[in-house]
Amino acid sequence: MISTDELVKRVRRLLNEAEEDARLSLLYEETRSINGHILRLLPQAVALVQKNKAPDYGNVNPRALDVGTAEIVVRDDGKAMIVLPDDFAALVSLQLKGWKRPCRQLLVEGCCESIAQNSGYVRAGVCRPLCVESVADDGSRVVLLSPLPGGKAPQLDHFVYEAAFDTAHGLEGCNPLLADAVAYYCAALLYNVFERREQANSLLSLATLLCNGKNVERR
Repeated sequence: MISTDELVKRVRRLLNEAEEDARLSLLYEETRSINGHILRLLPQAVALVQKNKAPDYGNVNPRALDVGTAEIVVRDDGKAMIVLPDDFAALVSLQLKGWKRPCRQLLVEGCCESIAQNSGYVRAGVCRPLCVESVADDGSRVVLLSPLPGGKAPQLDHFVYEAAFDTAHGLEGCNPLLADAVAYYCAALLYNVFERREQANSLLSLATLLCNGKNVERR
């Protein structure tokens, strides 16, 4: 686990070195002010890494839903759904008992694959299940689960997801390069706040390399 304080230090280190190279300084800004900007931008930086990291390159801030407390609701139309956690950012793996394999991709409702679930001929089977994000009547975000194991109330085997960043908990389950990418993205976002486009674009390029498993010169 990487604490929020450590992430702030990493971002400030990047800013210090970039400023030395440019012979310009954000350091005229009060330290507390800079730290406040960093704390506000860290959730967005983590979200960018979660979105842009290479497939199968590891997870960023993973969480596992408690199987014992998770509630699966079977709707009137026969479809099952589970409410997404408030901090849900991306699906890692979800599997019902009775499925032969987990679902690792969350589809958008209305796509071709989700529409196919209304047909008895092409709908998903236990060997190739589907998870579709939707919105419940009360406005909550949910996942529709296909198919339902025949003759039994659906039970959750596991549900692992990437969570949005919370400054109170820091960053978990992240390999060193992706953790560095968070710091680079955050520093780039901060330079954008101060309209320093050249420095921002340079750091964005380095963050993209890190998200794809490429080592960069550590700052």
